[in-house]
Amino acid sequence: MKLTVHGCRGSIPISTPQSIIYGGNTSCYELIFNDYQLIFDTGTGFRQVSINESKKTIIFYSHWHHDHIQGLAFNSRLYNTKKDIFVSSALNNKNESKNIIHQYFSGFYFPLELINKLPNLKFVEFNDLKKDIKKDFKIEFLRLNHPGGSVGYSIIVDEIKFTLLLDNEYDPSQFSNLQEFVNDSNLVVWDGMFTKEELITKGIWGHSSIEQGIDFFNKCNIKNMLISHHDPLRVDDQLDLFSKKLPKGVQFARDGLKVDFT
Repeated sequence: MKLTVHGCRGSIPISTPQSIIYGGNTSCYELIFNDYQLIFDTGTGFRQVSINESKKTIIFYSHWHHDHIQGLAFNSRLYNTKKDIFVSSALNNKNESKNIIHQYFSGFYFPLELINKLPNLKFVEFNDLKKDIKKDFKIEFLRLNHPGGSVGYSIIVDEIKFTLLLDNEYDPSQFSNLQEFVNDSNLVVWDGMFTKEELITKGIWGHSSIEQGIDFFNKCNIKNMLISHHDPLRVDDQLDLFSKKLPKGVQFARDGLKVDFT
């Protein structure tokens, strides 16, 4: 199992001399294993994803905020392949998901009718997809605390487990459910958009803190954690400084980071 981080910035993409190390693309994570290519969210980092013609490609959406979908139309490889690319979300049924994408990439918001242009995008029900792939890998979801809703995903393949927890405003009442959900994970991606101090004024924005991620890691049976969804105002020097305080097994996500579980 191999993970590639294509985008780990929150809210808006950025491009500054102060954000070169950790990158400025919004959320997109690619997981490769066996006969599958799984893509979680299509922020601007999705531009970098190469569609694998020899594997089954599935896009899973955590939710529909613009920083998690805005890159879908900008991957030229989508237009140059005839293979079916499956799209699903545990947050909504397939028709709702398709309508959301259609509205975002058409009409007043976008010049191209993307859904009509890409008939190879096949929207499928999450539970149906889960049944179809159960012989190959296990996928579960957990509803998270975020305005408009969001879901986390866990993937288990050959006793290797990957868990994605974006976007979520952590509350201690979630601990038991989250702990059970991430138990035995080889890697957890955690929403650490803010710091403890910043949460004082941004407690209703739907995100967690770096410090909460560290505390959660220390209390759970997790081998490794990537703290991600960086605030667009967070520069490289700040993240480098925070990095010195991270315990072993925890690091900050950055564009282009590759993690090999094998």
